[in-house]
Amino acid sequence: GAVQRDGWLDLFVSDTGCGMSAQTVAQLFTPYFTTKASGTGLGLVLTQQIVERHGGEIKVFSQPGKGSTFTILLPQAMREGGEA
Repeated sequence: GAVQRDGWLDLFVSDTGCGMSAQTVAQLFTPYFTTKASGTGLGLVLTQQIVERHGGEIKVFSQPGKGSTFTILLPQAMREGGEA
């Protein structure tokens, strides 16, 4: 989904999967950290770098057994005339 607020665009993706522990969430953006047998551990690191280069931020909320929500906050570009 997406929500516009105060010059920001919040994009979010949620699931109802198995969720993650606080320890896993804390390591998500660490290079080469992965919970997958065939993962490289670089996908979220690169995503975070791209978001930050656009002046944004990525947040994660997860609870074991209840799923996860990833939120990307991006500043809205100003249109000609000063409108967002």
